[in-house]
Amino acid sequence: MMGKKAENRAASVKNVVISALVILFFLAVIFAYYVMLYTATREKITGSCELSSVSSADKIDKYLSKGIDTLKLVSYTLDNMIRSDKSQKEIYDFLVAQSAAVGNITSANSTGVYGYIRDEYLDGTDWVPGGDYVPTERPWYIGARASVGRVAVVDPYVDAQTHTVTITFSKTLCDGKSVVAMDFSLEQLQEITEDAASQSESEVEIVLDRKYQVIAHSIPPEVGKNYMEETGTFGGALVEKLRVSDQGFFSMSHDGKDYVVYSVPVADDWLCLSVFDATSVFGQLRLTLIFTGVASLLVVLVLLLILVRSNRKQERYNRMSHVVEALAAAIDAKDAYTNGHSGRVADYAREISRRHGYSERKQNEIHMMGLLHDVGKIGVPDAVINKPGRLTEEEYETIKTHSAIGADILSKATGMPGAAVVAHWHHERFDGTGYPDKLAGKKIPEEARIVAVADAYDAMTSRRSYRDALPQYLVRSEIERGKGKQFDPVFADIMLQMIDDDKDFVMHGQ
Repeated sequence: MMGKKAENRAASVKNVVISALVILFFLAVIFAYYVMLYTATREKITGSCELSSVSSADKIDKYLSKGIDTLKLVSYTLDNMIRSDKSQKEIYDFLVAQSAAVGNITSANSTGVYGYIRDEYLDGTDWVPGGDYVPTERPWYIGARASVGRVAVVDPYVDAQTHTVTITFSKTLCDGKSVVAMDFSLEQLQEITEDAASQSESEVEIVLDRKYQVIAHSIPPEVGKNYMEETGTFGGALVEKLRVSDQGFFSMSHDGKDYVVYSVPVADDWLCLSVFDATSVFGQLRLTLIFTGVASLLVVLVLLLILVRSNRKQERYNRMSHVVEALAAAIDAKDAYTNGHSGRVADYAREISRRHGYSERKQNEIHMMGLLHDVGKIGVPDAVINKPGRLTEEEYETIKTHSAIGADILSKATGMPGAAVVAHWHHERFDGTGYPDKLAGKKIPEEARIVAVADAYDAMTSRRSYRDALPQYLVRSEIERGKGKQFDPVFADIMLQMIDDDKDFVMHGQ
């Protein structure tokens, strides 16, 4: 009994493990499916943002390169004039002439060139600074001295002369202390940014300087803001994510919306950002995930329900099997010479049904029928069952009643209708000479025909009060001879195969 309990516990643990594995499998499938969709969608959005950002950055670089290239040419000439020891007057006249030309070269985006040359402030636009103006303390001078050998881009500021948002290009000259500079308007840069947003799929186009100040923005009121100093705003969240990202693109969420951002460096220290509002796209993905999850959950629940029902059926079968085995043992105990007979017949019958191609469920049913085939012997006197020697005709008729008694007992048992059938007709013969009803051929229920050959094999291989167990070869010849007469030929052939496979004659012992 303890062994059966251990088997039931093992079966329960197995079912729990199977259930857990099924759930994990579906969760893994859902997660993989969502990751695949999310990745594909983000790559599509990122590709669109990349095209927009690269296009904007290219336009900005071309726009800024006009001013940078112009300043490089001016500085190259000034370097030669300093080396040639030209006078301050000559240098000033050159700056005035270049300021007039710069307006044409830069499409009126610059008012001219100026600088601090050989300890004197010279301005080609004839602008005269106030008395508190100290050139060496100005950002354009400090930036150039910190970027010797290349053109420095000074952070945007409001020009004191034009009152517009302006950047300055500046460069240190050959003497190491003189600096030439040129202001450059950002008005066209703003136009480029707004135009880029209107012609692409991106929601917003932004240009940030190295301090995360907005140089240009497709939403004009944002220009001039320093996102680094903001908290709780979209700009603040954007910079926070931008500073920790090690890729050219990233995803972010703010105020209940989802965004994909792509960044491209421009003018060395600036960033051109394309921001795509992916809220609706990712929202659809979440709906897909929820739908897939619910569908998968329903599938899992159905599978678990099937598993639970199957487990309950198996438990009922196990409980019934225990009762039936106990009953069969009690029946067999009436005959000292046939102890274990019902269990062996049940095992043979199950193996015949397995080889015949029955399902596992049907095999178990036939096994149960085999265990109960002789239940009617409960109503036969022990003196008749255990009589040594051959029975009289009257005693034989008494023994034959066990089939009807068994059928009557089992017909009242719920859940085992086939057991009554086998108990009633397992002594019928294929040629119609059996009992109790002299059924023949296929009129005999198939289960009864299976148990009949299994019963005959065990009877011949068991010791009886009037004879010893027959040898295997003789049992085989008897079954061969009984094909089509006593036994169904199909099931007799299967029994013969089982005998042939049992080369060491251990089947009966098992």
